[in-house]
Amino acid sequence: MATIQTSIAVPRAATRRVRSPLNHISGRALLYVVLVIILVIQFFPLIWALLTSLMTSQETTTVPATLVPAHPTLTSYAAALQGDIGRYYTNSIIASLVSTVITMVLATLAAYAFARLRFRYKTLLLIIVLSLSLFPPLAQVIPVYQILQALHLIGTLGALILPYSVFGLPLAVLVLIAFFQEVPIEFEEAAAMDGMSRLQAFVRIILPMTLPGLFTTAVIVFVGDWNEYLFALNYTTTNSYTLPVGIVNISQTEFTTSFNLLSAATIMSVIPLVILILLLERHIVSGLTAGGLKG
Repeated sequence: MATIQTSIAVPRAATRRVRSPLNHISGRALLYVVLVIILVIQFFPLIWALLTSLMTSQETTTVPATLVPAHPTLTSYAAALQGDIGRYYTNSIIASLVSTVITMVLATLAAYAFARLRFRYKTLLLIIVLSLSLFPPLAQVIPVYQILQALHLIGTLGALILPYSVFGLPLAVLVLIAFFQEVPIEFEEAAAMDGMSRLQAFVRIILPMTLPGLFTTAVIVFVGDWNEYLFALNYTTTNSYTLPVGIVNISQTEFTTSFNLLSAATIMSVIPLVILILLLERHIVSGLTAGGLKG
């Protein structure tokens, strides 16, 4: 006698494993642990500098090293303020701000041209602009020094503004090209049908739409100029020192280094950057997000 075998089809949804809430919680906990570790690694140098700035000179040279000051003091900050750090601040602000403005004006026009216009040798010109970033700074010091010396700029802030403006272009152009390519061409076509010239469409439509990207790029360029050390060391004198060089100048003597004074001046040099990023946080996040989208 034949037996009849029947099979019951089980819905696919019923065969799926139900994710346990415990697994979900453990996964998020692991993610938070990894993020905390990354934050600690990133901020440890800054935290160490802050703690060192609150130490006395004796505590910074003890063996084994002291990580936490026994009696926190602000004498290092007072000593830094009594020096020439105010002049170094002013020089850094002028050099970084002026060079950032020049870089952004030139980079914005160049990036728009590379992103939208068609002209001969477009690819070759873009390669030439980007190739400026291929040479290591050490290879640029002597040739740039000779150019600045011929222009009688050595020892002035112009010796920093000129190279900062030039060498900041490759990164700024590359970043801004991506932002301009994100803007649909239909906006410019509609502006042309309304009687706008290309320049009017660029100023009235394209620039407002890419404002977050402009802010983001400007902050990147400004921070790079603010922290630059090699050119500032070789092209400036005492009256035109910027913060990176000035900090070393006020914290070192011929035979010793005051690590607590060095740390205090370093913390003071970071404050303007923190304030700048906090003020422009919304624009920076928006620009980074927009730069990562396609289509």
